[in-house]
Amino acid sequence: MEAKAVEVGLNCAVCHQVYQDPVSLPCQHSFCRKCIEDIWAQEVGQDGFSCPQCHQTFNPKPTLKRSTPTVPCDHCIDSESPAVKTCLKCETSFCSFHLKPHLMKENFKDHKLVNPVTDLMLRKCPDHQKNLEFFCIDDGVCVCASCGVIGKHRSHTMVGLDEAEAIKKKEMKNEVEKLQTVHQNCISKQKNLEKSEAEIKTHVSELKGKLSKMFSEKRKQLNKDEKCALRLIDEHGNSLLSDISNNSATMHSMAEQMRLLNEKAQNLMQEDSISFIQKSAELLPKVVETQKLTFPDPPEPVLNLSNLSQFLKEWMEESEKAYSTREKLRQMHECTESTCGEGPAEPASVADTQMTVTDEKNLREARLKSPVGPTLAGATPIVIKLQSKVLKGFPRESEGELSQLTLDATTASKNLVLSDDQRSVMYSEEEQSHASNPSRFKTYSQILCNQSFYCGRHSWDVEMDGSWWGIGITYGTIEKTGISSDLRRTPKAWCLYQSISMLKACHNNKHTPVPLKSSIKKIRVFLDYDAGTVSFFQVTDTLTCLHKFKTTFTEPVYPAFCCENNTRLHLLN
Repeated sequence: MEAKAVEVGLNCAVCHQVYQDPVSLPCQHSFCRKCIEDIWAQEVGQDGFSCPQCHQTFNPKPTLKRSTPTVPCDHCIDSESPAVKTCLKCETSFCSFHLKPHLMKENFKDHKLVNPVTDLMLRKCPDHQKNLEFFCIDDGVCVCASCGVIGKHRSHTMVGLDEAEAIKKKEMKNEVEKLQTVHQNCISKQKNLEKSEAEIKTHVSELKGKLSKMFSEKRKQLNKDEKCALRLIDEHGNSLLSDISNNSATMHSMAEQMRLLNEKAQNLMQEDSISFIQKSAELLPKVVETQKLTFPDPPEPVLNLSNLSQFLKEWMEESEKAYSTREKLRQMHECTESTCGEGPAEPASVADTQMTVTDEKNLREARLKSPVGPTLAGATPIVIKLQSKVLKGFPRESEGELSQLTLDATTASKNLVLSDDQRSVMYSEEEQSHASNPSRFKTYSQILCNQSFYCGRHSWDVEMDGSWWGIGITYGTIEKTGISSDLRRTPKAWCLYQSISMLKACHNNKHTPVPLKSSIKKIRVFLDYDAGTVSFFQVTDTLTCLHKFKTTFTEPVYPAFCCENNTRLHLLN
């Protein structure tokens, strides 16, 4: 019972674990520094800061003083002075004043002094209540002298504590040396990752430059083609108009000539008989001859654009090739989603992505047969994925469609348990045996989704069972350890965070209280990447907007979640 009481006295009242960096409040209650800071972070804007144990309120915020459990001196009567040493032979703890005899008198010379011991019973054999003096190699425990004679360790191999300490120190030294080797390997791997990151960024920049140049040249060519087509139409139209103008002038001249002959004939028929007969001999042949004139046929008002048709045909073929290139890049995005590996490589040039309409048809048929699909020659899957993501110009998801999300196990904190379908996550006090991963959250119980968004509108629904959770979005470059990895405190995340009965909208260590009218069981997140907004709605029979963030996104964002205190989150859509 005493040992249990001591253990309880060394546990934090918030996390119920042994103190980690213990601090004390003015009310003398102690807590882990992180636990009390997390609780007070949720009380910003309220009237003071309270002790979670006695609920005493402090205003302004008190200074957290480092607290260490003290062992009282066994010889102090009027006042309990803290002990500075414990004598294992006397089984007594001494303050600096009462320790003087042990330091000065000869008869205490063989007494072993150690740092203050909270519970000496932990240094005694539980079976014989004697001091632990030996180490049982067979069972790997410290034992007393009687254990090897009449106890359950008789006939076992025993060594002195000094010898056992030497053996354990040697073993520890060997393991620490191995750990240092692993540490160096980790640093080397990290440098490789940083190098890969730099190379990928370079590849992305180069690819964007090549594509910008290609589309700029394409726009110039289109403008040139437009001017050429318009010029061909003008030339043929002007030729037709010139023929019509010439024919019109001829017809006008002939009509004028006939008008004059008709006028002369009418005047001649008004004269006397002799004059009419004499003059008609000259005029009549002209009238007859004029009637035999043929009129030029007007040209058909149809443009003969055979050259233009050939030009437009060639231009359409070029446009189809350009469209096929864009289709191939978008299909590459789909093909590589499930096949991405690691490590950068040189990206294929834009010229390598050209394909005909037949190639495009074959590619589509191949994709129906196989879910993997083709890849660009000379490019690793991760580079192909980056290429396809930055070049995918048309999001396939409609504005009102709910996104299909899955949780990324490689980012999950070791206190999070995922369902088999990677759609649910739950907090557990017991750490899970997740493999080490630089993408994994270390400090907070958080996880990201596999999917990211970099344009368009998206939404997803989350159902919660519990009262301690966080839901939001974050850049993929968020830190994975330390205070900068907290979704509430980093400038790289925007989230809605509930603890017990308090709801807040958090970004960059700014916490905005959100009034709660009823218990929240379902949240809908609506992201408009291009508009730079993310909104949170409470889902009941209707949608109630809880909070809306407005910003300008500069990187792809990932759905992000936090689970604490046995809370469970489930993706519905």
